[in-house]
Amino acid sequence: MKKQLFKLLKKCFLSGLFFVLMGMQYSFAQQTVTGTITDENDSPVPGANVLVRGTTTGTQTDFDGNYSIEASPEDVLVISYLGYATQNISVRDQTTINVKLQTDQQQLDEVVVIGYGTVKKTDLTGSVSRVDSKAFENQPLTRVEEALQGRAAGVTVAKANGAPGANVKVRIRGVNSITGNNDPLVVVDGILGGDLSTINPNDIAAMDVLKDASATAIYGVRGSNGVIIITTKKGSGKGKINIDYFTTISQVPSLLPTLADIPDDFARLENIRRVNTGGSPVFTDAEISELAANGGTNYQDEILRTGYSENIQLSASGSEGSLRYFLSGNFRDEEGIVINTGYQQLSLRSNLEAQITDRFKVGLNLYASHGEIQNNFQTFGNGQGSLIYKANTWDPSTPVFDADGNYNNRSIKGIGSLNQNPVLTLTGSDFEDVEERLQSALNLSYDITDNLNFTMVAGTQLSNYNIQRYANEGPNEIPDVSFSNNKNTSYQLSNILTWQKEFGKHDIKLTGVQEYQNRKAKFNSYNANDLALPNGFYFAELAPNAGQTVFNNFGERELSSWMLRAEYILDDNLLITATGRYDGTSVFRPGNQWGFFPSVAIAYNLNGLVENSETLSAFKLRAGWGQVGNQGIADFGTNAFLTSNSYAFDGSSAGPGTILNPRFAFENLDLTWETTTQVNVGIDLGLWNGRGSLSIDGYQKNTTDLLLETPLSGTLGTGITRQNVGEVENFGIDVAVGYDILDGEDLNWNSNFAFSYVKNEVTNLYGGLDQIEGSVTAPGGQSRVVNIIQLGQPLGQFNGATFLGTWKSSEAAAAAAVGKAPGDAKYLRGDDGEIVFGAIGNGTPTTTWGWNNTLNYKNFDLNFFLQGVHGFDVYNIMQAGITGGAGDSRSFMAIDQVNQWTPSNETDIPSTVQLFNSSRYVEKGDFIRLSNLTLGYTFRDVVGIDTIKLYAGGQNLFLITDFSGYDPEITSRRTNQGIEDVAPGINFGAYPNPRTYTLGIKVGF
Repeated sequence: MKKQLFKLLKKCFLSGLFFVLMGMQYSFAQQTVTGTITDENDSPVPGANVLVRGTTTGTQTDFDGNYSIEASPEDVLVISYLGYATQNISVRDQTTINVKLQTDQQQLDEVVVIGYGTVKKTDLTGSVSRVDSKAFENQPLTRVEEALQGRAAGVTVAKANGAPGANVKVRIRGVNSITGNNDPLVVVDGILGGDLSTINPNDIAAMDVLKDASATAIYGVRGSNGVIIITTKKGSGKGKINIDYFTTISQVPSLLPTLADIPDDFARLENIRRVNTGGSPVFTDAEISELAANGGTNYQDEILRTGYSENIQLSASGSEGSLRYFLSGNFRDEEGIVINTGYQQLSLRSNLEAQITDRFKVGLNLYASHGEIQNNFQTFGNGQGSLIYKANTWDPSTPVFDADGNYNNRSIKGIGSLNQNPVLTLTGSDFEDVEERLQSALNLSYDITDNLNFTMVAGTQLSNYNIQRYANEGPNEIPDVSFSNNKNTSYQLSNILTWQKEFGKHDIKLTGVQEYQNRKAKFNSYNANDLALPNGFYFAELAPNAGQTVFNNFGERELSSWMLRAEYILDDNLLITATGRYDGTSVFRPGNQWGFFPSVAIAYNLNGLVENSETLSAFKLRAGWGQVGNQGIADFGTNAFLTSNSYAFDGSSAGPGTILNPRFAFENLDLTWETTTQVNVGIDLGLWNGRGSLSIDGYQKNTTDLLLETPLSGTLGTGITRQNVGEVENFGIDVAVGYDILDGEDLNWNSNFAFSYVKNEVTNLYGGLDQIEGSVTAPGGQSRVVNIIQLGQPLGQFNGATFLGTWKSSEAAAAAAVGKAPGDAKYLRGDDGEIVFGAIGNGTPTTTWGWNNTLNYKNFDLNFFLQGVHGFDVYNIMQAGITGGAGDSRSFMAIDQVNQWTPSNETDIPSTVQLFNSSRYVEKGDFIRLSNLTLGYTFRDVVGIDTIKLYAGGQNLFLITDFSGYDPEITSRRTNQGIEDVAPGINFGAYPNPRTYTLGIKVGF
């Protein structure tokens, strides 16, 4: 028994000794390696990954960038962190390994925001364009839209006009809706419903544009017009302070040629016009001689000026321990090139992010802005054209002031424009459009496990838009005042659950979202007409009772959503993404409130086929299909609308009351979603070992069940109702090319080219109609509609008569048969002898492109940006008014009128009345523009200052076009004349697009 016990103890001892010796051997083989990971500014990098290559042994750095890991001398440590180049370091006999990470810009560019998450560009399946801050940092910008223009394929950006603070139209892959909103959804740091016009461009780190339905379906009913996701800057590393100040001088590139420059010819032609219409000459020979000797007054020159503007931007960013921060402020003061117009904006941003624990992160972003437009140019005009229109048609023989120094309110001789003196209108009016916005976003992120993350995004937006107007414009010379306040409040709560895990060659990621959004709008306004008090806005209650009106409105809408997205990657080659979103909205009635919007996309990396190629370094094919919705009607758009009215029930005194709005007197309980279905195919190529890239996408987009405002049949009365009728199709191609033309130690040239082609077509209307009349009318007394929506044609058709020149003497009999005489304007007529009105042009461009270039030579940098827009016409009603002979602009002001038809000189320039809306005033709008040219020089390490950059440049420096007006890009229409997408390219005298010269300085501490 003792022997057996001894043998057992002996075995246990030997076994224990064996394991001890093995442990000692292992301990001698392994060693503890410690160190600190820092960035390029020597600041600690928390959360960096430290992995023993070929094993699952790894750790992460703490808040101070420190790490500790067990490794053997033969091991290799792999150090990685998002946005920095991965480093491989052999351990050998080192026990302390400190690593300084270097920024890998290529890695930064590879991460794309796709909505509720990110993805590497190599793993992208949908059509997404990225514009990061490096693409526009060398261009002095004040608007975010300018940063997008020409830099993202498939995105069209067009200025409404050149006024400070004016609207800029952004469209992604064409136009979907006829009477609804076509603006893309803007998402800022996860909060839906942002406004590009209020965002400071210097706050932006990157913009990702989701273009095809497989990408936009993640946003369901909000994504039908495309999505622009904006990620603002975050701080990291050593604290930095940056100051950027620039000042600009703005001028109109050139004045339009008119007879105001040759007033004696104007007077002679006016006498001839008066005689031809049965009147008497209005100018004596002495007056004509005085005009020839001393000139007249060019009202175009009187209301235009040189504008001076300034912009200052300050920011502080960095990280301190576990806290990252980015703080910025911006002030801009823009003086318009039209007298008494301008814009001021102040904005403040605070982006904070704290790593509370290894798994829990909190971010809080706050943004506030205050913008004020002085004399919003779009509000002038009272139906008779803009003030530019009036200035170009005003009587040049009447000076601005009379002999006593008072304004000449009207033309002394009652000629030219019959409207008020435009200088008086601008200097005597006081319009203030003030918008105040506050946006907050709280982001909570918690890693439940290594594979499962929960993120909550809670956001609020508050917008107050106040408009106060003291208008010195009108037929009775007595000013009017008005005030309105539009208050919008919204909040959003998004709960996002993300699970991702790799199983060998399989990588699976699931994202689930539950989201709720609510928006409330309150509107209050009053009008006080005929208020005979100078600048008496605050005495509106003193206006006559008949001139006082009050209007109030309220709206609210809710949107509740559920979404699931699945992403699958097989061996880094096969990529599949499937999304389904279920949206419920309050704007539709029960039974139609919920809609399901699915999408699927597949991509395949064929890099193995090109691994030995000297030209191709990457090769990927993509295809996707998806559906998105549109709820683009008013909050109570399924209902009949009410309006105020007065009625004398007792037959004597009228009392206020409410009636059905004659325009929208019928409800529609069956209204539901407008649906856009899109198919996309694409190819992505990497060129010359990553030095260049090429992406080509082709797509077809069909929008059905349009939320269309349709007129009622005669049996039901007059007015409009909303129906789900009509279809619009967009077919197009997007191309994006990037290449480092020069990549030397001292000399670099980076070039990017974006090209887009889109063909728009109305494929179905309603009730068997082949066209719908638009709502834009020519100014003056003619009041003819100038736009139509036509089946089988793109949106933006011009309506008018076909101009055939003049009736000649040899055609006197034929002219007399239709009530005309030689010298009169001649138009195409039908068999019944009446003038034929129809489509005579189209204002929707088919092709846009942009070419952005940045060159660096040592401390010098040069940026030049060219853009082009092609395949569209401009309806130049401004030139029609200058030509005159009709409406409120009967006098001839066009230079070529001196060569008008006479019996001895039978030209095609009419000598009598004409139609404003005719093909005579349809011009090709194609143009190429040098949008920016900026040269800078950077001084480094100057008296304790890291960098000082001086730069100078110009914007809109040259324009190549055949268009005869100021600029073919700018258009003008009144807000009650339908949406801008069915009336593009129509110019009633838009605010000119200025040419600007810039001088600035950037300082970095």
